[in-house]
Amino acid sequence: MENDVSFLRSSLVVPLAAAVVIFVLDLFLPLGWMVWLPYVGLMLVPLWSSDERSPVILASTFTAFILISLAVDYLYLPFDIPAKYAIFNRAGGILILWVMAVLVMKHQRIERERENLIRQLQDAIANLKTLRGLLPFCLSCKKIREVDGYWSRIEAYVTKHSLAEFTPGLCPECEEYLSAQLPEEQSLARGQR
Repeated sequence: MENDVSFLRSSLVVPLAAAVVIFVLDLFLPLGWMVWLPYVGLMLVPLWSSDERSPVILASTFTAFILISLAVDYLYLPFDIPAKYAIFNRAGGILILWVMAVLVMKHQRIERERENLIRQLQDAIANLKTLRGLLPFCLSCKKIREVDGYWSRIEAYVTKHSLAEFTPGLCPECEEYLSAQLPEEQSLARGQR
């Protein structure tokens, strides 16, 4: 409940106060005036608010003010223009207010999604594994010394500290060397020399 009250105080006070002033002016202006036009400007205020309820609250309040002033004008003021023009004028204003409310809510939703994507990208960047700095390694076996002093095979170290994976293969020099050694080993295995 406390949240609702603070919300009403913070983001809706100015547009609602201005709407009351417009409503009072509307009561004194003739029917033909497009008094709903200032409400359209006030519908832009929720663009600076993150609360998704504010466009609906404002559009509902403005619609009520427009309808009440139309009823008061018809009940208490003489007709200086045909009723169909006044009704069409007010109905058009109400339609425009609700279209703006929907557009503002859509803009707020897109803004929330954008902020969420930015947060996800920042998290992904923070969790990205990269290898940096000097890597102490053995000249003979090529193992890498970890921070705790433990020696790991280069494949295990790189896999642990990055997103890289290893696939086995032979470079052309090793392939040539091993293919030359293979017939020798096969003849030794058979007992020939």
